[in-house]
Amino acid sequence: MNRRVICVAALMSVAACSDTPDAEVDVGIEHEQSAVAFGGRGVVVIHKDAWGMSHVSARDEDVAYAGLCYATARDRLFQMDVNRRSAQGRLAEIYGAGDGDSILGQDLLARAQNLTAFAAARYAEAAPRTKRVLRACADGVNEYIAKAKASRGGLPLEFQILGYEPEAWTPEDSVLAYIQVGVTFDTLTWFTKLERAAVAGIAGPEVAATLIKEASDEVSMFDADGDLTPLERFLVPPGPSEPTATIVHRPPPSPLLGPRALTQQLRSMAPAGGRASNAWAVDGHRTSTGKPLLATDPHFPHATPSAVYVAQLEVTGRYSVTGWMIPGFPGFISGHTQKIAWVPTYSLFDSVDLYVETLREGSGGGEEVLHEGEWRPVTTRVETLHVKGGEDVVRTFRTTSHGPILNDGVDGLEAFGALALKSIAGQKEWKVDGYFEMPAAQNWGQFRRAALRQGIGWNFIFADYEGAHGHIGYQNSGLAPQRESPDNALYPVPGEGGHEWTGYATDAELPSVYDPPSHILVTANNRMVPRDYAPEGRRVHLANYWDMPWRAQRIATRLASATEPLTPQDMASIQLDTQTTIGVPLRDGYLAALGRAGLPAGDPSAAAAVAALEAWDGNAAASSQGAAVYEMLTLILLRNTVRGVIGPEEYALFAPNVFLTNQLSGLMDVLDNPRAPYFGIRDGVDPVAARDEAVRVALSEANVMLRDALGEDVSAWTWGSMHELTYNHPLAGEDDRFRIGTFPATGDVETVNLGGWFAKVGILALSPDDFEAAGGVRAALTQDALSATRLVWNLAPLEGSLGVMSTGFSGDPRSRHFADHAAAWRAGEIFPIQWR
Repeated sequence: MNRRVICVAALMSVAACSDTPDAEVDVGIEHEQSAVAFGGRGVVVIHKDAWGMSHVSARDEDVAYAGLCYATARDRLFQMDVNRRSAQGRLAEIYGAGDGDSILGQDLLARAQNLTAFAAARYAEAAPRTKRVLRACADGVNEYIAKAKASRGGLPLEFQILGYEPEAWTPEDSVLAYIQVGVTFDTLTWFTKLERAAVAGIAGPEVAATLIKEASDEVSMFDADGDLTPLERFLVPPGPSEPTATIVHRPPPSPLLGPRALTQQLRSMAPAGGRASNAWAVDGHRTSTGKPLLATDPHFPHATPSAVYVAQLEVTGRYSVTGWMIPGFPGFISGHTQKIAWVPTYSLFDSVDLYVETLREGSGGGEEVLHEGEWRPVTTRVETLHVKGGEDVVRTFRTTSHGPILNDGVDGLEAFGALALKSIAGQKEWKVDGYFEMPAAQNWGQFRRAALRQGIGWNFIFADYEGAHGHIGYQNSGLAPQRESPDNALYPVPGEGGHEWTGYATDAELPSVYDPPSHILVTANNRMVPRDYAPEGRRVHLANYWDMPWRAQRIATRLASATEPLTPQDMASIQLDTQTTIGVPLRDGYLAALGRAGLPAGDPSAAAAVAALEAWDGNAAASSQGAAVYEMLTLILLRNTVRGVIGPEEYALFAPNVFLTNQLSGLMDVLDNPRAPYFGIRDGVDPVAARDEAVRVALSEANVMLRDALGEDVSAWTWGSMHELTYNHPLAGEDDRFRIGTFPATGDVETVNLGGWFAKVGILALSPDDFEAAGGVRAALTQDALSATRLVWNLAPLEGSLGVMSTGFSGDPRSRHFADHAAAWRAGEIFPIQWR
């Protein structure tokens, strides 16, 4: 197979395998080991290796988890506190209101969702072992805070600059940290439902279904009966001629029809995309080790430090586990032990609903909500938001039986009515217990039972090392609500009745497989099951807004087409893959359209840009000239197409709120089958000619932007010159010590090596002057989603796993581990993970 060289740096020496000059990383050996006593319960030993990773060991499980959270706080306390404040709605206390009250707006939405109360309730309902572990975790964090305050260096630098001290950590805070993971995913779901309703109100449900394209049933991982789809069928490459998905086009409920006014707060509340992931496993039939290999590279919004934390936890005589977790939540979302390994991707469950509530003034004061023929009281609470450098904000927040009313935290929802948000985090069935059972699991059955005891929708891929070649398996996990009506999956729905949750998919209904005949398992947020999925006889709904299959297909194709046994280095190479799946088919369509319509008149760059497209191989490498033209042309053509049917104001919110891959799939649909209302097509207009002219206009506009950003010389245009990665610590503008720099970025929104841009793409709706004032092309294409870590689990031998962080293990720039992985991550280097 085609292998890109990966530098694997040994802990005791610098590797000489890099093909990039000056790409080696200084491994200067340091052995930092400390022993921390936790009262009379015991002592934990924490060893920090040369790369900054903590290895925590204790005889008692509670003490071990206390040590794990002590180590996490030592590296990431400020990040933990900021994540906690983000979920609590308390960021303005330390940062101020923000430009245009953007930070205060985030706080108001968080307060409206009442996540702190959800976390307290879920902790109260947790299993005894979970409570014990999370109490120990809080002890560990608080022990570090006390020691840091008393130390010569003091608290981490951020606290000193901002002038505040962290509050004591609680067990509920750890639950809140995990809830926040699901909420950030779910926000994109309910924003998409709002957008679908808005687009349907403007242009009709058929347009909404096209512009927010769902992945086809043809590429689902399992069939309607729950059987694994043959790999050969899944590998069929997508393209403009792929059959259009069959959609049940339903109009939104009547209260939602019509456009809405967009407030500045609503524009700024657009959820950052990029919360995705790749995960795969290959059993020993296909590997050089003769045992399974697994890979995980969780995609999160770009953060400095990395959004995840990697560590090893040993409970002497019981188990040892290495893996990644969310700072503040000590559960290993991915990991490996001596016996098993697991890697996840987010399953994109439809786990939230928006209800349009009918309200009236109550006879005794307050408000009442109509539900199933009865008027019931609306509960209220009054909260005070403290704003650094500003006046306190006092706000009343309301809750119905469905959940919190979002209007109390977000302006601009009035056109939809009073919207109550129902989420799985607010339900008693939501759990985290399984994460504290996974490390001790010895086999597939034990792991599967543990994986099913947590609430967020994940695809878990598993491996064990028993037998000649080991085994691999897949288990879908989490709460998947079932509803009375299919409308819930598409739009906000009336809260009066008829759209309620009826329960959840059962464990038996969640797709699962063990020992697939292909010896390969891949997930990349792609569609897991078709719309008619009914494995136990009843139809089961899991999700609508799966990502497109392109990353998964590329991974599976590389794995299945390997001509030699796959090595750990091959796994790491695939994580760096920047080959687009849809790029060449789209490119060919553009060239054909331009061949018919001709090049833009008066465009000095047109001929050279088209030549770059013709020579392009579909790879979104930072150095690629063709990729620069393709990506800009595609983005402008997409903008023009969508804006032409819903208008520039709605597009400004649509663009960052709907998965860009789903938007691209819709573009491919209308390019392949041009029709009204796209491209200005109406009666008497030739659809093919109109589409071709749209491509020509988009090329002309893209070239103007490229010349403005990169200069007149087309030969100097490269994708990485306008698509950049800026390390974005929140205090980088305040203190140079937090600055890592800005660098050319690679990949795009559909490549395995994700180079996503989501948050600011809506500025493309602005006028040219306003667009440039907002930062222009580089701002629109700034990479804001990436792999927070890249890991390859290899248990043959135990010390054979590989990993690299996107920044470093520490969040404190006074540490040598603040950014010591950043250059290696960008260069495609990866390191052995020490097993102690």
